[in-house]
Amino acid sequence: MADEATVESLTAVFQDWTDALNGDIEKFWTYFDEESETLDEDFPWRMTRTEIIDHIDFHAKGAGESLWEFFQWVPREVNVKVFGTTGHVSGFSTFRGKPRDAGFRQRFMGFTLTWYLGGDGWKLVCWHQSVLLGRIVGASPS
Repeated sequence: MADEATVESLTAVFQDWTDALNGDIEKFWTYFDEESETLDEDFPWRMTRTEIIDHIDFHAKGAGESLWEFFQWVPREVNVKVFGTTGHVSGFSTFRGKPRDAGFRQRFMGFTLTWYLGGDGWKLVCWHQSVLLGRIVGASPS
């Protein structure tokens, strides 16, 4: 548990969160505040904590078996900031993996995470990620 709102403590929690996403999904969900919201690149609406759990669990567990042979979320160019007890983590990421029924896939995304430091340590309140292609191609008609 982080006792102080510092860039170092949030960086450590972000690394733990990333490691959990890539291998311990039950631990991953413990970082999400009950009131958290997620805007994900492959779902058109804002999701509650319950909805993002359902969405990711569908991919991770399917009908009792993961729909993926393997996957990994790799953050890049990460920027961590702390303002009082509020934390902001942003950067780019590569989501890569191999679905059971298709070839290898990669998605390149930008992401932002908003955290707060409470009595139980850092909690995630907002996760937003979107693919870079849509941000570039559909960003502004000429």
